[in-house]
Amino acid sequence: MGDRSMEDKLEEVLKQYPCEVRTRRRTRGAFLLETDQGLRLLKEYSVSQARIEFEERIKQLLGQQGGLLVDHTYKNNREEYFTKDNYRNNWVMRRWYAGNECDIRDQRCVLRCASYLGRLHALMQLGNEEGESYIRKESVQQEMERHNKELKRVRSYIRGKKQKNEMEICLLGSYDLFYDQACLAQTLLQESGYEALWQETLEQGKVRHGSYSYHNVLFVGKDLAVTNFDRAEIGIQVRDLYDFLRKVMEKNGWQAEFGKSLIDAYDRERKLEETERRVLYAMLLYPEKYWKLVNFYYNSRKSWMSSKNLEKLLRIRAQEEKRACFLRELRPLLCGAC
Repeated sequence: MGDRSMEDKLEEVLKQYPCEVRTRRRTRGAFLLETDQGLRLLKEYSVSQARIEFEERIKQLLGQQGGLLVDHTYKNNREEYFTKDNYRNNWVMRRWYAGNECDIRDQRCVLRCASYLGRLHALMQLGNEEGESYIRKESVQQEMERHNKELKRVRSYIRGKKQKNEMEICLLGSYDLFYDQACLAQTLLQESGYEALWQETLEQGKVRHGSYSYHNVLFVGKDLAVTNFDRAEIGIQVRDLYDFLRKVMEKNGWQAEFGKSLIDAYDRERKLEETERRVLYAMLLYPEKYWKLVNFYYNSRKSWMSSKNLEKLLRIRAQEEKRACFLRELRPLLCGAC
């Protein structure tokens, strides 16, 4: 779509809000607006009315009960969350903040983010007031089982090929190591008490952010702001901690002491149950990066080898010794004598 058409769309949308826009610029699939009422983010958002109300209910809990900074969605002149442009596309306007994303290599910043996640989770509990629309459809157990079946299927496929490229040879060479980890992780999860934790999550309506990464946490002066609740759902909250911890560790060389500090920072804000610790360990043990590469390979053009994906696979293998050491160090903290 040309610049003129985009300008027309924006003008049609902006005139439906009670604020004066002074400047605007593109940013990650949205527009950052400086208005007479503060910073705003304007973006297309194709979800249901019920979905956006679910997100705003969570943000109200965080803002009203915890005093936390979040990207509330503003209503337009008709008191509606969605605003249509002249092509009938839905747009939303959210509160935004002048701040910096978390620097994933700055340990103090990362520790603050881990602590903040604990505060979020302590508040994100809806009870039985919400329906089943936003409950995670697939449990972690079901997901691991599906992924392990996919790993076996891909191995059989590659083994059956007469000619194998370098990527396929490398995948097979790594398979036994990572598949053994995947099976052990599945077993540990089954023995962790996960089912009871899942039932407790459903009964209490516990919500996870779904995309808690350093991109979605802004440092605003002395405060933090959490954004992008697009993937929030009723689900195992410790999965957010797992996602955050794994990405941080990958960027910081799997430093065990740093990992322990992150877990402790979270735990001080929201006490981890013993079951949650065991679930966290099982998820950390699972070779997710390896599975992702295998899955991408199988669902893409197998006759064409991506040098970038081969580099990723070689990097995963190169990091494995550090990752294994990290897991050995964390096991007593998360599993005790299990």
